Amino acid sequence: MENNQKLSVAIHFTMAFCGGLLGAYALFSRQLVFGSAQTANLMELVSAMIGRNLPEVMIRLGAVLIYGWAVALSVILSRKTSVNLKYAAIFMEFPAVAVSAFIPSSINPVLALYPVFFITAFQWCAFKGVGDFASSTIFSTNNVKQTVLGFTEYCFEKDPERKKYQSRKARFFGGTLACFHAGVAVEYLALQLISLRAVWLCFLPLAAGLLLVRAESRDCPTETVLPSFSHGKRVQAPQH
Repeated sequence: MENNQKLSVAIHFTMAFCGGLLGAYALFSRQLVFGSAQTANLMELVSAMIGRNLPEVMIRLGAVLIYGWAVALSVILSRKTSVNLKYAAIFMEFPAVAVSAFIPSSINPVLALYPVFFITAFQWCAFKGVGDFASSTIFSTNNVKQTVLGFTEYCFEKDPERKKYQSRKARFFGGTLACFHAGVAVEYLALQLISLRAVWLCFLPLAAGLLLVRAESRDCPTETVLPSFSHGKRVQAPQH
């Protein structure tokens, strides 16, 4: 069990690094459009609707639909097939990443990020966290919150076992943050050197993730569960 826990955490951290690469590629090469979430896009959609900018409305609505379809597809595959969602996410990301480097910088940045919207949404659904720790690998807000909560609870907790749990929580979410932003740093530097082709760096964590998921599936086909004091409930679901 202990070895499989470590393997599951390694997978999560690896995909968080990949999420950082994709997030930085979108933000720094596509006019500050964040490709991993829809909050800003929906706000811009409302603005375009009020301003009666029909072309912009259609482009941004397309992004919402693609993101939503990826989420729906993850549910369909999990309910109607025996497909391992982690495998599916990684295999989908390889062609999407390959294509993204060839989309010219002159194209509308939201349109250019359609492949990224799809794969990040699917990745979010496939890599949900480890055990009780629900954590996103594609953005950071909830990971920051849970890291701070874990550390603060650790400082005030008196019970040794619960204190150990809060320490584990802070380290897990903090590690996810560190891996994600390491990916951001690497992608930012690579963009300065090789421009849009920097997105191909995602192939490295994707290949590593594929090997790790294969090992996880071979060693333990069931989900790993970390020791919990949350009475059967997962830690707060990741929010952007």
